[in-house]
Amino acid sequence: MGMSQSTAAHPAADNETIAEVRQLIENLRDAAQDGRDLARRYADVLVKVVDEYCVEFEKRAEAALARLEADQ
Repeated sequence: MGMSQSTAAHPAADNETIAEVRQLIENLRDAAQDGRDLARRYADVLVKVVDEYCVEFEKRAEAALARLEADQ
């Protein structure tokens, strides 16, 4: 019973610190997942843009080739 208030409060402070660290870990996991999701979305958009560009370029190249062949 000779325990001081600071010693008695120490386990509570430890528990609070552990809770803060767990919350930080959870927040970091959520942020990492959000980052991965965002990267996937941007990658999907980039793939679509490149595909559209390639299709358009292919159409133009085929048209130009057809014109060249028609001129010969």
